[in-house]
Amino acid sequence: MNMKPDDEILALWVEDELDETRSREVEAWAEGEPEWLAHRAAARESKALFAKAGPMTADAPYGEFFNARIQREIELSQLPQPVPAGRTRGFNWLMPATAAAGIVLGFWFGKGATGGVDAMPAPVAELTPVLYTPEKGVDAEIVAIDAATVIVLDGVNAIPDSWELPETAMREETLLPIAHSR
Repeated sequence: MNMKPDDEILALWVEDELDETRSREVEAWAEGEPEWLAHRAAARESKALFAKAGPMTADAPYGEFFNARIQREIELSQLPQPVPAGRTRGFNWLMPATAAAGIVLGFWFGKGATGGVDAMPAPVAELTPVLYTPEKGVDAEIVAIDAATVIVLDGVNAIPDSWELPETAMREETLLPIAHSR
């Protein structure tokens, strides 16, 4: 074999899983490849160590119990199932058919609604400012200066300098309306 074998063939050769003729061909190629011979030697050493450590495959404990349990479940699934009270065996198709009919009727009635999509109210209504004071005896005044709005609260105790904002407090981004009202 003059040409390098493909990776799959080389992997099978390293693991000693090729048939005799193919293995001889790869060995003839590998005589001039000390790196691949070293890979094969290392794989053979690893196999020997694993063989000494214990069996490669072991049956699951109590395999007969698991197999008997699986066989029992298969036999039970093949028996005719009892019909729950209040249901008959012949009407199992009725529920999906009823659901499909409900969906079709919903679309049909929705399509016939007057106005269609354009007549639906906008999800964001125009808001008018509401003055809210948290305590009795507190007066609030809204002052608009250029692009800023200032709310002056009279009657509220000042926030002490030692008070720190919690780590979770953060400035909220301004939310844009989802749709424009007409």
